[in-house]
Amino acid sequence: MPMAPSLSLKSFSLAVAALGFTGITPPGGGARLTPPPAVPVPSGNDSIDPLTLTRSADGLFYVTAAVNGVPVRFVVDTGANVVVLTRADAAAAGVTGSTAGGRALRTAGGTAAMRWATIERLIIGDHAIADADAAIVGDGGLPHSLLGQSALSRLESVTLRGNRLHLR
Repeated sequence: MPMAPSLSLKSFSLAVAALGFTGITPPGGGARLTPPPAVPVPSGNDSIDPLTLTRSADGLFYVTAAVNGVPVRFVVDTGANVVVLTRADAAAAGVTGSTAGGRALRTAGGTAAMRWATIERLIIGDHAIADADAAIVGDGGLPHSLLGQSALSRLESVTLRGNRLHLR
């Protein structure tokens, strides 16, 4: 698999592992797939089409999806168990975390507070997912929100071919 010149396969794997929540299981057990909306969310320059992503110069895949109707730019992180929202993205989309005791998470950006949340409606291209489990991380935890398995597992397939990631 060709990688960006400045990012080796080993450092890419470490970066994905550091960004992901590989040891955390969401409390609700996942998300439910619902019928697609009539109009897909535009993804800007992130994709060839809403479901075929091109690897960025930094070696990662980005997609713009709608969280409760608000566009949010995500890093696609197949190693993350759940969707992870930055505090700013969660606030913009009206997603609030649980009032139950949060926990501290160590991420690539350092230690940050985390709260469990539920995204009422997440739209990726022409796929709509209802009640997706998510985590909201505090300031300084992550530079971008992450699209993890609580959403990706509800798609038909996630396929990597060269510098293209296909979400179907």
